[in-house]
Amino acid sequence: MNLVDVHAHLEFFSEKERKLVIARAVEKRVKAIINNSVDADTNRKSLKLQEKFEIVKAALGIYPENAVEMSYSEIDEELKFMKNNSSKFVAFGEIGLDYEKAGDKQKQQDVFENQLELANKLRKPVIVHSRKAEKKVVETLIRSGCKKVILHAFHGNMKLVKLAADNGFFFSIPSNILRSSHFQKMVEIIDLKNLLTETDAPYLGPFECKKSEPAYVEMTVKKMAEIKQITSEKIAKQIYNNYLELFK
Repeated sequence: MNLVDVHAHLEFFSEKERKLVIARAVEKRVKAIINNSVDADTNRKSLKLQEKFEIVKAALGIYPENAVEMSYSEIDEELKFMKNNSSKFVAFGEIGLDYEKAGDKQKQQDVFENQLELANKLRKPVIVHSRKAEKKVVETLIRSGCKKVILHAFHGNMKLVKLAADNGFFFSIPSNILRSSHFQKMVEIIDLKNLLTETDAPYLGPFECKKSEPAYVEMTVKKMAEIKQITSEKIAKQIYNNYLELFK
């Protein structure tokens, strides 16, 4: 049973902790961890982690909160960096909009659209954050014409979920599905061909007051199997195929 974690932040673990976390993931047969970045510093850290650990794949991007804090010249420089290093990473992430924390909605929108445009040119998937901005994010993605879209930990209503799914978007389900009725409902209504697993490690774990980690995708798969009333093996196989389709 091959497993994948399409959204983690391994740089937020200490070096010692990170080695243990990755070892536990390998033990659970996690074949890939996509490490999502948020700014210039983490973009470079993701590339280094990818070099150090075979299981890690880098996603580069500018997160909405960081986009607001950066100058437009810094943003342009980072977009150039991503373009010039396009062969070294597998996706743009974590990008998107955040109407709860980030402020300056227009700047967020500009940076989001710039990254979507570059992703289209480079033919790379996008891994998208949408906190309190789900409708705007889905509308923007549809308009962008991006073909490979992953909605990370999506909290939009079920009408938006169906709209996104109808447009061929994927949904990465975090391991806190074990205690989230929202994600359980999403898995119930979304076709298995549109689902992926993630942990947002060290966040969104199944246990309160304990860091999430990539090994926990095994728990997510088991919960999804329970909801879909099919075997864990069938869930894992389809999710791994979805991963290969997106990131080949």
